[in-house]
Amino acid sequence: MIFVLFSHIGEMLSSRAWDRYLLEMPESVRKRISRYRRWEDRQAGLFGKLLLAEGLRLCGYPAEHLWNLVWDASGRPFLGCGMDFNISHSGAYVVCALCPAGRVGIDIEEIRMVDIQDFKTQMSGDQWEAIVVSENRLEKFFTLWTQKEAVIKADGRGLAIPLNEIIMEGEKAFLANNIWGVKEVRIADGYCCHLAMNRENPKVRIENIFLQPVIL
Repeated sequence: MIFVLFSHIGEMLSSRAWDRYLLEMPESVRKRISRYRRWEDRQAGLFGKLLLAEGLRLCGYPAEHLWNLVWDASGRPFLGCGMDFNISHSGAYVVCALCPAGRVGIDIEEIRMVDIQDFKTQMSGDQWEAIVVSENRLEKFFTLWTQKEAVIKADGRGLAIPLNEIIMEGEKAFLANNIWGVKEVRIADGYCCHLAMNRENPKVRIENIFLQPVIL
């Protein structure tokens, strides 16, 4: 079972609610969250880790495993309990995918105006042709982009992977000698979100987690 949890970022938390939630995080996480300049990014960073804590509980792991978070050389975080996870946020939403056995990556993007010509070199010839002939070029672009980003995040090598070398065929992605399953995750209108995993046809449980200020 792969869990995908998501939450709406919403309005800026009150100082009391922010402090209350932040106290649930280990110091390493608090430091990383504080690096963001925009409150939206700080809140998305916090909510992502709160979703991770909730996902751990759903999978039968104590949330205290957050204190075992480490980051590799590419910046990808790992837990010491064998649970793989990945977090992404864009616009008003943050998503977290958890996989007890295997590798997982997830990417969400708000469909917004971009100059897709700037990304032509990131697509294979067939992928670029599919964008050009699509009735909705932006949606097709973000579909392919989130598929590729999810695969890169699952792989873990980050920007060392040329995006144009990821070949998509239906719900499969081919990268070097590896095959990744890719699944669309419907979060909200106006967003593209895809999940990548190295397991074949796993069950996926999607839950909307309602995070609100806790005023004591």
